[in-house]
Amino acid sequence: GILIIGAAGIGKSSFALELLHLGHSLIADDVVEFSEIDNQIIAHCPTLSSGFLHSRELGLISIAPLFGESAFQQQHPLDYVVELQTATSSTVTLAPPALTYSVNGRVFPLLQLNLTTSASLYHRVISWIKMQTLAPNAETIFKQRQQTLMNSPSTK
Repeated sequence: GILIIGAAGIGKSSFALELLHLGHSLIADDVVEFSEIDNQIIAHCPTLSSGFLHSRELGLISIAPLFGESAFQQQHPLDYVVELQTATSSTVTLAPPALTYSVNGRVFPLLQLNLTTSASLYHRVISWIKMQTLAPNAETIFKQRQQTLMNSPSTK
């Protein structure tokens, strides 16, 4: 599961709405509670707001009638944190520094997303998650290739 954080009004609920339209599930909007079960941090929603998402443009949205019962889950383990921002560092590197976010004393990978970039939030988040699990060492591989080429007799 992904915890979406950011300043008030930045677009967290709008991004959650986009994720619902793409077949993902919602645990909670605005207020998320956490507990530890079987060595995992579990996100769950307070009873009052359970099954609802609030959009500034659309108002209060009841999830199940619009997206189906499976679009809302009572709880889910937390895996990643995504922070929406209006600006991030302009420094260009092969790989951004590995950032983390702490919930209940546990550390989770953090991705900071710049909202002023035109690329899809969804595609950037999904790519980042896949990079975490399927190809975590692209920078290392690239640097090894670079070093091999630099040490090659044909480049000297």
